[in-house]
Amino acid sequence: MILPTKYHLPVLLPEVLNGLKIKKGERYIDATLGVGGYTFEILKWGGEVLGIDTDEDAIRYVKAKLETPKWRPNWKLEEKKNLYLVHGNFADLTRIAKKFGFDKVSGILFDLGMSTYQLEHSGRGFSYMGDEPLDMRMDERQKITASDIINNYTRGELYEIFTKFAEELHSGAIAAAVLRTRTLKGRIERTKTLRAVVEEVLRQVYPGIRQMEFEKVRNGTLARIFQSLRISVNNEIENLKKGLVQAEKLLMQKGRLVVLSYHSLEDRVVKKILKESDQEERLRILTKRPITASYAEIKANPKARSAKLRIAEKYV
Repeated sequence: MILPTKYHLPVLLPEVLNGLKIKKGERYIDATLGVGGYTFEILKWGGEVLGIDTDEDAIRYVKAKLETPKWRPNWKLEEKKNLYLVHGNFADLTRIAKKFGFDKVSGILFDLGMSTYQLEHSGRGFSYMGDEPLDMRMDERQKITASDIINNYTRGELYEIFTKFAEELHSGAIAAAVLRTRTLKGRIERTKTLRAVVEEVLRQVYPGIRQMEFEKVRNGTLARIFQSLRISVNNEIENLKKGLVQAEKLLMQKGRLVVLSYHSLEDRVVKKILKESDQEERLRILTKRPITASYAEIKANPKARSAKLRIAEKYV
């Protein structure tokens, strides 16, 4: 596997590591392994890690990274089994954790963002920037793709997805344009085609708008529409709810739950579940307000701009 030269920077890394309160020899679950940025740091601090990802490319990526001199860590994995990599979904967290002996852990991390690798190298249409198949499956064992949704769902169903998961102002017009396009021109199979459909709607909604302003509106709308399709394809919100509930039960006393979210829909789910657990004295919220990135970090890593970090601790 060829590793891209552009490295995905972990967001709020010091804050995440402090939130997990890592101790040597204790066990931690990285429920969203990604390219391994947080996992490698936990290992460096002496923790043992169960790394889980629903995207099998993430597992391959981290394994390839471990075999590459540039990325090879200082520790030797063969001397002690301190890293387990699992292709699975955190909606199934309890079963996976128990299978590998991580049924009582000191910390669990959820980083709900997309990695640079997924956006730029997956070839599955997560980004509106390129021209790729409308797939968007994190786990390629799944059957439903973004193309299936765009080409088979009714106008009402598309409107609901765009409204519920993107909170998009022009959901109705975009849903109607999708139906019109697939009726007149055939199936919408690629990101470039869907992008053109959305752009056409926005040109009609904002006639005479200056190009710079149009690009800002267009990029925001496209990001939301693509996000809504990805959430729908991967059942992300329901899986998140299941994962957080299971994570709480896997934590030992004073164990830490650390969650990074990147859009308001995710953050509301996280906030609600943590608040309920705090009120019932199962988890104690340690961040009354979410931690956000500094100006310096945002400048170095623009992805950090929308990140919100919430931390909770298991009651004794």
